[in-house]
Amino acid sequence: MSSAATIAGFAGLVLLLYAISAHDRAGTSDTATVILEGQAMAAGHLLLHGWALTFASYWTSDAAFYAVAVGLGGLRPGLLYAGPAVIAALVIVAGVFIAREARRGASALVGGAAVVAVLAFATPALAFYLVGRGFHVGTALYALVVFATLRRGRFGWGWALAVVLLALGMLGDLLLVAYAVVPLFLAGLVAALRQQRWRSGLAYVSAAAASLCAAGLARWLFVTLGAFTSRPALSLVSFRQMFTNLKNVPTYGAALIGLRNGLVSSGGVPLVLRAAHVVGAACLLACLLAALANLVMGVLRGRPRQPSAGETELWRLDDVLLLAMLCSVVPFVVFAGPDGEGARYLIGSVVFAGVLTGRMVARVWSKLPTGWPVRGVAILGMVVSLGYAAGLGYALASPEPPSRVSSLAAWLEAHGLRSGIGDYWAASVTNVESSGAVTVRPVSAGGGEVRPMTSLSCASWYAGQHFQFLVYEIPHVAEVDMKTATRTYGAPKHVYVIGSYRVLVWGHRLTVASFPRESSAAFYGHKGLADPGKPHGGEL
Repeated sequence: MSSAATIAGFAGLVLLLYAISAHDRAGTSDTATVILEGQAMAAGHLLLHGWALTFASYWTSDAAFYAVAVGLGGLRPGLLYAGPAVIAALVIVAGVFIAREARRGASALVGGAAVVAVLAFATPALAFYLVGRGFHVGTALYALVVFATLRRGRFGWGWALAVVLLALGMLGDLLLVAYAVVPLFLAGLVAALRQQRWRSGLAYVSAAAASLCAAGLARWLFVTLGAFTSRPALSLVSFRQMFTNLKNVPTYGAALIGLRNGLVSSGGVPLVLRAAHVVGAACLLACLLAALANLVMGVLRGRPRQPSAGETELWRLDDVLLLAMLCSVVPFVVFAGPDGEGARYLIGSVVFAGVLTGRMVARVWSKLPTGWPVRGVAILGMVVSLGYAAGLGYALASPEPPSRVSSLAAWLEAHGLRSGIGDYWAASVTNVESSGAVTVRPVSAGGGEVRPMTSLSCASWYAGQHFQFLVYEIPHVAEVDMKTATRTYGAPKHVYVIGSYRVLVWGHRLTVASFPRESSAAFYGHKGLADPGKPHGGEL
């Protein structure tokens, strides 16, 4: 693939994915908080001193991208959609190159097209989490690049680069342990069994172990230098919920790849167009079963002698992707609550499955006999692809939902209300939607009174600051409301209704208590107070 074609394809993917994300108006305060991290980094605060984040800080992935974007173009509402679009496009491009490994001509083109079809022309449910919410997609990108650098299973510059990337990725999102570290360790064991030589898997196992040590050492060093603090935002669910989640894996997975409807709206796409995803999903499942059978047979049969170089590259990367897909299910099982939002933890599994499908499709295509078999499969593929594209076009042609937050930001700016506090879901996203013209800091309701957020926030947001108003949304999922506001600051002088939001204004300036020192506990071995301000649905 030429450089010009790659650049053009990447640009096209970004535009398409941006349109999908912006059409759904899916940007929230979770995405906005990461953008504000990037804004702080662009201002020179590279270690995010004073910030209290979760183990999914996205410091070395999404936040780094936003730091560059804000530095070049300033704080803009479009970043809510451009960030997920660019990162998802990078994932797809990386997946295309992995799918094309050792292939040329038509088979390489077909393999890459399969990856694009699954991930770019996604079902509404998959698109919602891939480029709508965009959580952990950058982590999947780290994993794919690592897998590509270690595809030969040997020591060398690729091994060293993989260790560095794994350590960097874990500094931003510990979910990389499930996405790449554990799959590599298991792939090393599988490689040793396949070839009946323990050295065959040593590069994988040692890379996984070395990256854990490097990440721990780097985190200790950065904390010592004054970097942000981290702690988990979620806890393990009950064993009963884990069992329920395990049963929901096929159900949620089927909705993400198009075998059934659910999780989110179908986007108004007619049933006949959605049927194309059923064909694609059946192909994906067939490819996964073939890859699993190949792994099992390879382990059972064993290969006492070293196979050819080309063959080694193919089965090694197949095994890693398959194991990554399976291991990525574990966070969903152990962390997902009963509200359905935990489906975001399955995005990694779908990404790895889509890339593996591209590799298998390319392999099958190269073995098809010439004549009608090739033509028949090509016609079927084109029909399915056209169905994907038509369904996506139909969804994008439907009316966009109104942006509640942009209306709120415009009203606040027009009325001179530039500095305020609010519940989590109304706060950080307003900063981005107003391009920084309005600043709203997130607060919680601990002990029945308004207090600063002690996670996904920064201490400097509250220390010595005075605010003009408080805003919350109806219906609200947080505890910040009229009752807690009145108990803290007295009866408001004015109450304004802007759509689903309530803006409270007093005759005096508002202050918020100092940031609790306990929220600055170090990464290892320290325990702070329970966080009363953790937002519902906040990221791990």
